[in-house]
Amino acid sequence: MSLAGARVVVAGGGLAGIAAAVEASACGARVTLVERRPFLGGKTFSFTEPRTGIEIDNGQHVHLGCCTAYMALLDRLGSLGLTTIQPALQVAVRDRRGTHGVLTAARLPPPLHMGPSFTRFGLLSTRERASALRALVAIVALGPTGRRGIDDVTFGDWLRAHGQGDVSIERFWDLLVLPTCTDRSDRVSAALATIVLTEGLMRTRGGSAIGWSLVGLSHLIDAPTRQHLTRAGGKVMTGHAVIHAHGAGVTLDDGTEIDADAVVVALPPGRARAVAPDALPVDPALGESPIVNVHLWYDRPVMPQPVLAVVDSPVQWMFDRTAITGEGAPGQHLALSISGAHDEMGVPRAVLADQMDREIRVLLPAARNAVLSDWAVVKDARATFAPSPGQASRRPGAITPVEGLVLAGNWTATGWPATMEGAVRSGLTAVNALHTTLAWA
Repeated sequence: MSLAGARVVVAGGGLAGIAAAVEASACGARVTLVERRPFLGGKTFSFTEPRTGIEIDNGQHVHLGCCTAYMALLDRLGSLGLTTIQPALQVAVRDRRGTHGVLTAARLPPPLHMGPSFTRFGLLSTRERASALRALVAIVALGPTGRRGIDDVTFGDWLRAHGQGDVSIERFWDLLVLPTCTDRSDRVSAALATIVLTEGLMRTRGGSAIGWSLVGLSHLIDAPTRQHLTRAGGKVMTGHAVIHAHGAGVTLDDGTEIDADAVVVALPPGRARAVAPDALPVDPALGESPIVNVHLWYDRPVMPQPVLAVVDSPVQWMFDRTAITGEGAPGQHLALSISGAHDEMGVPRAVLADQMDREIRVLLPAARNAVLSDWAVVKDARATFAPSPGQASRRPGAITPVEGLVLAGNWTATGWPATMEGAVRSGLTAVNALHTTLAWA
């Protein structure tokens, strides 16, 4: 069925809602995108940090080469050129003792492209590296059917059943799982972890390449979305909350009624149930996983790489924001991204900044005589849904019992973890569901 001329309201201006609005608009629909906050982007936004007066992101978001839907959305919005991506994976890794390793994709056909990197990965013993390679082969061999059968077990348990010890899990597997699945292997569904490793690491040589925004995230998302939808004849309403939604329209918090031929509810699960209880009658009970970002400004360069991964340390991944964004402040601005930050959520911000500063001085020799000139800590207790075992059976699809109303969000049944790619894919799936469920010509 065609959406040409249909009135489509999208509730929620995060990446899922933006993707749905842009896709529906491309299909000829007259789109109204409604977001309760004054800006678009959902969990991907930037703001001026009040203590420093410097613009920072709410979290250090990166994408991989396998995030094709996300990059296609940015291309549609005209902002893909504000990002960069590695030609192929190249990440330096180290531990607190100074042992170094590198993960890189060689010029070999997949999945052989990762073989040379693993055989030289200095943070594991020769025996552990060989065992890890066998586990990677087993992951690739799973296929979609095999992955569906392991959602009820943790990835840590799956790894141990395939010969991986605690050292390998902590020093290699968690290195990959933490930033992509937002928690450690012992708390992550094996199905989620293996889909990310298959798509990101093993399927193509470029799938694991790391990309990031060269500007604050709001510049990448907010204004380009408004301009794109307005040019297409759509409407963007920020500062307004949808309080009720049904297949024929929505009600806003100021009492305004917006009639529609179809509605996309692209809200977090709790708000989606409150707004459209008939569409989501059962709480998916997905839980939440926290992420903490610690920003540290030093009076001199202390890290030579744009990105550095760390094992055996509370610091997980570090990014040189000065190099990434061209920030004009003197010295160097490091952003530390801590996923699955259950313990860190309860630590006062100043204490956490001090702890991370002391850890940086252990990890980076150049930081030992540097002066920490400023800091900022951003905590998000509800950063993502919990990637725990059994999540697949609880994540709803786009189609709902309410005719003309569909769901979107990275928490829906995308098969992906709570990533930007999953969010965008959910928006595309929601619009595709409208094509198959609505009865206009």
